[in-house]
Amino acid sequence: MKLIYARLVRRVFLTFALLALLLLLGTQALPASAASPSFVRLVNTSPDVGTVDVFVDGAKFLDNARFATVTDYLQLPAGHHNVQVALIGKGIGASVITQRLSVQPGTAYTVAAIGTKTTGFSLQVFVDNNLMASGMAKVRVYQLSPGTGPLSIATGGLTLPGALSYTQASNYLKLPAGLYTFTVSASRPSFSLLDQVALKTNTVTSIFIVGVFHGTPPLQLVHVQVKGLPSMSGTGSDPNALPNASPFTPLAPWSLGVLTLGGMSAGVLTRLWPFRRQKVTNRPPRLFWTVLTAMVAVALSVAGLSLAPPTASPVPPPFVRLLIPAIGVNASIESVGVRPDGTMETPAQRPWSDVGWYNSGPRPGERGSAVIAGHLDRPGGNPAVFWRLRDLRVGDSVLVVDASGKTLRFLVTAIMFYPPQVAPMQDIFGNNAGSFLNLTTCAGDWIPTQHQTAMRLVVYTSLAGQAPAYTPPGTPTTRPQKGLSIAGMYNGSMYDEIKQQTTSISVFIKQSKGRADFRGTFTVTSPSQRAYPLSGKVDMQGNFSFTVQQPGGQLPLYFYGTVQHQQGVDYLHGYFCSSSTNSCSVNTGYFTVGPRY
Repeated sequence: MKLIYARLVRRVFLTFALLALLLLLGTQALPASAASPSFVRLVNTSPDVGTVDVFVDGAKFLDNARFATVTDYLQLPAGHHNVQVALIGKGIGASVITQRLSVQPGTAYTVAAIGTKTTGFSLQVFVDNNLMASGMAKVRVYQLSPGTGPLSIATGGLTLPGALSYTQASNYLKLPAGLYTFTVSASRPSFSLLDQVALKTNTVTSIFIVGVFHGTPPLQLVHVQVKGLPSMSGTGSDPNALPNASPFTPLAPWSLGVLTLGGMSAGVLTRLWPFRRQKVTNRPPRLFWTVLTAMVAVALSVAGLSLAPPTASPVPPPFVRLLIPAIGVNASIESVGVRPDGTMETPAQRPWSDVGWYNSGPRPGERGSAVIAGHLDRPGGNPAVFWRLRDLRVGDSVLVVDASGKTLRFLVTAIMFYPPQVAPMQDIFGNNAGSFLNLTTCAGDWIPTQHQTAMRLVVYTSLAGQAPAYTPPGTPTTRPQKGLSIAGMYNGSMYDEIKQQTTSISVFIKQSKGRADFRGTFTVTSPSQRAYPLSGKVDMQGNFSFTVQQPGGQLPLYFYGTVQHQQGVDYLHGYFCSSSTNSCSVNTGYFTVGPRY
């Protein structure tokens, strides 16, 4: 019987170790608005054209496009365009190709100049998909060699389904990262062409077959690799969830490794531990302690899965704070990557008050599209860091600040809403036509069956230059003369995220009609009732702030937020902190009050 128990204990330990090992392995690895441009790259594959200039709608779009070269993705307004391709230096009057081109907003295209003197010249258009295959590499082959007939493509023991005829492109193939030898072969004429390509994780590689077999220019493979684009992250929360719910955080890989080794070692030791017959006096048998130890180990590991702190990203954020004065955002910036499903990660250290910079893209201020995401709301519907992102207007300033106080200023250029499935990822993450910073969050109604909101909000901004070194703002010297009427009694609660404590409060506001400034009383209603004076202001859009004076030399409490109108009733939602400067560099918590609480 004891031998059976010993085997049972050993299996418990080994099962626990296997679970830890699996978790360890798991830790490693509507149409878009017409305001979005399309993105076009050109590849010159005609063996008879030579170097060319490209004109769009009568204006030079690209010059000095040589044979077998592939351009970067270039912006082109969505719609219909007249495209002309002319020999270099000859001007638009010497066009060898004239063609009408139609492009859709937010879509990426490869446009190939094809043909020979015998067949004539034209443009062949391919629609590209640069979304990443998370943890893998994507590759696509374009057959642009005239006169070679259908081609078979094989690599790594795999052959692409079907032969590629001239002007055809393959489907995207997903492969683990590594060095691959691609073999291109044909039966008529019979030949094979080999080339090695290094495929990298989370990239998209295009292989162009160009040139002439036994001719000039010779047959060759041209490969171009771009960073894969992530999908947009879900930054909305279930409004019906518990208000103080926190996201599940797995154990760090090193912790799981320790648990794995510990569980396996314990399993081996119990196998070598014989349960001998012996007289036992006034103490439990050794088997009891073994089973008890196994149960405690499993319990501690399960608890650790939810209590372990998040691990820091290996890529430090280039800037430490994001400031948006128009909507009162002053948030720490975390560095985030991509999830296993290919969506952009969201902040993990302080999910509701921090924002996340996508660390596989450019840094703010560099050429390209830097992207920062933040949560719209918290479980239960209370506001999070980007709650008021929708209130921004074109021309508003967005500031990013580094550790030394250096500040870059961006200006809002567009504010767009998209269904998540058709958001223009190339425009959001892959626009290299300038230095951009794009801010994203969720919008629209919560869809319970999909666990996400119906829309995504993207605020596009463009670099305006370097701003003066950032210093915390002082008390404003002027105040608006007109404000929204919010006089009345409001009841609700405030949640202190540091103390993890909820306090019942009431707010009484006295306000002269049409005036921005107001006064009143702030009352803590539980556990004991205490009342303090408050004073504040509100603008015509419902953006408010007020200060609560505390006794005994304590710092005042500063509250700010926006008026929310729901079911015919006004509620005050926002954040608070202890501050003597009428600003919050770090929020202490959030609050919600209304007449129906």
